[in-house]
Amino acid sequence: MPKPKAPIERNALACGPGQEPGGLRLKGRIWLEKDGKTFLSWGRVVLLERIAREGSLSAAARSMGISYSHAWNLVDEMNRMAGESLVEKQAGGRSGGSAQLTIAGEAALAKFWALVAEFQAWVAEREIV
Repeated sequence: MPKPKAPIERNALACGPGQEPGGLRLKGRIWLEKDGKTFLSWGRVVLLERIAREGSLSAAARSMGISYSHAWNLVDEMNRMAGESLVEKQAGGRSGGSAQLTIAGEAALAKFWALVAEFQAWVAEREIV
């Protein structure tokens, strides 16, 4: 049975209400840091979502136009910063390797998107004076 496809990535950009006089508009993105280093950001979340969708780190990397080694370094860094694996890999063989999100990885995605929704709502309510 084929693996169900995850939904297309959401947008993490927050935009304020229509353009204000003077051409100003509030916009922003959030990311989570640990010890001054990026833990989760929109790009890293897209990587995690594509791993979930593709079931493969190499396919996720290809879909983003990044190298396998760069994708693996990002995943390894996120795993270390989380203190537990967000992604589990199975080494390749005749049928190739695979990768999937752990429960912690799924929880990290859910928490990130909840924070994005809160941030987007906050930005949408702001007026530039």
